[in-house]
Amino acid sequence: MKNTCFYLLLLILLAFSGCPLDINRETQAQVQETKPERKWTFIIYMAADNDLEAAAISNFNELEAVRYGSAPVSVIVLLDRSPYYDMTNGNWSGTRLYEIVSDPFGLSSTIYSPRLDCPELGLSNNSETELNTADPFVLSRLIDFAKRAYPAEHYALIMWGHGTGWRSRANSGVQNTPLKAVAIDDTHGQYMSLPSFGRAIAGMGLSLIGFDTCYGAILEVVYQIRGEASLFVGSEGEILSSGWNYTALFNDFLQKPGLSTADLGNSIQHQYSQRYGSLGNASISQIQLSQVGNLFTKFNDFSGAVASSITTVESRNTALDQVLHNVEKYYFTSFPSDLYVDVFDLSLKLSVVRDSITQDAGQRQAILNAANELETALSFAVPSSWAQNGTAKKIGVHVIPLQGAVVPASSHEPAYIRGSVAMDKNAFVEDSPHWAPNSVPQSGSLLDKLFYWPF
Repeated sequence: MKNTCFYLLLLILLAFSGCPLDINRETQAQVQETKPERKWTFIIYMAADNDLEAAAISNFNELEAVRYGSAPVSVIVLLDRSPYYDMTNGNWSGTRLYEIVSDPFGLSSTIYSPRLDCPELGLSNNSETELNTADPFVLSRLIDFAKRAYPAEHYALIMWGHGTGWRSRANSGVQNTPLKAVAIDDTHGQYMSLPSFGRAIAGMGLSLIGFDTCYGAILEVVYQIRGEASLFVGSEGEILSSGWNYTALFNDFLQKPGLSTADLGNSIQHQYSQRYGSLGNASISQIQLSQVGNLFTKFNDFSGAVASSITTVESRNTALDQVLHNVEKYYFTSFPSDLYVDVFDLSLKLSVVRDSITQDAGQRQAILNAANELETALSFAVPSSWAQNGTAKKIGVHVIPLQGAVVPASSHEPAYIRGSVAMDKNAFVEDSPHWAPNSVPQSGSLLDKLFYWPF
């Protein structure tokens, strides 16, 4: 009995003195140290429940043609399809969530990647659901899911689809769309306004936001989301339905050792310049969102300097002629449309004619000084961009709807009028004392002076 008790005691002592728990902790720590850390999670929001459905499938296949290997990245795609424009891949027309994997056949026309369950959005990998991708709640819950299921050092959000600009209701694809929209959902007949987009991504901790849409790199957009990421990448004008080249983008990015935010921005810009190098008016910009506040201030200062110098019909006509005929501009070729101008070129062209705008030497110098300060602010805010015409510092701003190529509409949309009763106005409009038109015209606003001021 004593021997039995002794051996039992010895076994108990060995159990607690052999430190298997410590060894297990060390083993777990080693496993954690050697486990590859996810550097990036890419969230691609394909709002393709519209006439871009076929283009979405094509870009999806480009993502699958990438050889990801052991790269520390994950790519998830929310794909919302239309019932009408593309009949491939089973011709389903709801909303599905995928994790992109490499297609062993390379670039094909068949979706290869697995579907995902997403409790946050009520999505199942084996049943069909129709979501309204114009609903900002869908976007915010998708980001929540991505951060929970695919935690990473960095998160990139790419908005894919139509970018409508400040378009009138008569020329919109969806009813009642007077606001800047970043997603169009034909099935639900709705859009996501820019302020709604800003609220959906607020506080999400994104590193990069990309707009694979028309009219992304404009002041109204980046000012709204200036605190929500480090880098924004988009185009100030139209882009073709083929959009970005995702195979070239990721193949270029994944070979870079640092996989930094700057690396990603450079890869987006590079693939775009390669795909659209021969397309007139093509451009893409990398915008440092932390610098947008200062850019906004300097743009308003310049606008105010010009506005205060316009005191006669003749000086107004001189400035307006530059804006409508000589400044680099962007607009849809079907009318009514919206006129956007390049901010840097606007400052150059109005500075050139400052002697014709005003005879006051002090006002002339004020315009020149403000233009120089605006150019400096642009250099910090848009440190890298590409344009087919060779220009730099590419970022646009809305001027007014057009009835023809150089025929302005009689008024702006209510949502673009500072102090109007329109709901959900863009922050740029409300905060802009010297550019945006006012519900009661003011002498300090450049657009008021150009279009509404009674001389």
